[in-house]
Amino acid sequence: MRKAISILGPTHCGKSELAIEVNKLFPSKIISVDSVQVYKSANIGSSKPEKEILNKIHHGLINILELEDDFSVNDFLKNVSEELSESSKNPLFVGGTMMYFYSLFNGISKLPKKKVSLRKKIESEAKKVGWGQIYSNLKEIDPQAAESIKPSDSQRILRALEVNKQSDISFSDLKKIKRKSIIEDYQKFTFALVPRCKKKFKNKLKERFMKMLDLGLVEETNKIMSKGNGTTIKVLKTVGYKQVVDFLSKKISYEEMIELATNATYQLSKRQITWLKKFKIDATIYTDEDDKVMKILSIIEN
Repeated sequence: MRKAISILGPTHCGKSELAIEVNKLFPSKIISVDSVQVYKSANIGSSKPEKEILNKIHHGLINILELEDDFSVNDFLKNVSEELSESSKNPLFVGGTMMYFYSLFNGISKLPKKKVSLRKKIESEAKKVGWGQIYSNLKEIDPQAAESIKPSDSQRILRALEVNKQSDISFSDLKKIKRKSIIEDYQKFTFALVPRCKKKFKNKLKERFMKMLDLGLVEETNKIMSKGNGTTIKVLKTVGYKQVVDFLSKKISYEEMIELATNATYQLSKRQITWLKKFKIDATIYTDEDDKVMKILSIIEN
């Protein structure tokens, strides 16, 4: 039976470096589980491995999309399936996008694909009557779905209405029907990599952001903003990039950018750690442990 190894945890815990060390000693194929690293040109802000490493060691699902492209959970699973079919090696999943991991482990609801014409129609209606009224419409059609969505969350309201209008089954009922996990038939090993001290970790997050700035994060963000009209590029709304965009737009100062980016990254890490409770973890490993690789190998090889 093939093995599926996963290394997951909050941002800036050394997951990629650990995966590379495991890969050297255990025959495997590294597959990124990161919603930003899929995009070309988003390099510094997504903490991609160095170009030399990517050239030497295959990393699936890195640099596969243009900045203007959409990438859903369904797209993630489709690309992972292709990676699995292309090689008989054991997959080694690594990253911090927990929704992707959740779908990988548990499967995903059988929802219809996005329908551009219908989405535009709903968005056009929202411009006329406001998202509050659109949310009220959802409450009438599918009250159970509306109950789990905030009235201010226009994206989720849009998706719920879109699904309800396309299907004979309600959005809330469709979400209960799961497809089989694509690694259902694999022997699964899951490892969480987490910081031991929260205060030290937050300081390290600030140090990492400062290093990103030294590497040219502002310049990279400015270049990304110049593509298309900027506002349609989703990576610019992610932690780190968003604060740099605000700085370049003169909404905040340089010092405020650093502080806000550090705080936002720390809050993201807390959410990622909370997600870990949803998974069956074989071992939780602290970032300052010396024998991380041996600890993982002792579990997956026995």
